[in-house]
Amino acid sequence: MGAINTSQMLATIRSRMDAQQQVVALLESELQKSILGDTRTDLGDLLGVAGEVETIYEEAGISVPDQMGFNAGERWLDAMIEGSTSFDATQAVDQDFLRQALYQARALLGELRIEEQAWNGEVNSEKTLRKEVNDFAKI
Repeated sequence: MGAINTSQMLATIRSRMDAQQQVVALLESELQKSILGDTRTDLGDLLGVAGEVETIYEEAGISVPDQMGFNAGERWLDAMIEGSTSFDATQAVDQDFLRQALYQARALLGELRIEEQAWNGEVNSEKTLRKEVNDFAKI
């Protein structure tokens, strides 16, 4: 089994964060339109929202299950894509749904930030160790 490339993992996490920030911006925009009374939404219905989220992830080269790795995120996206008993996937996008989706998208972004901090620490630790080994080799 090979060693984990910490720099590559950090880059992957940052790529996921970029995609998630795009999702948050999309949902914020749609919520703002809804609050301001715009009855028309660019995304149409819940499937439109799910499709746009999937498109953002796909363009970033991220599979949806990888990005939405924790349970709340998986349930949220699954419900949007496949529909659920709690709502009709073709219903119009409303403020309550957008608020909930935005809350969950921000929660995932927070999880990714925590993961980024952990991997950033690993990268810095690795750099320090490499420097110490090089300094020791010089002696």
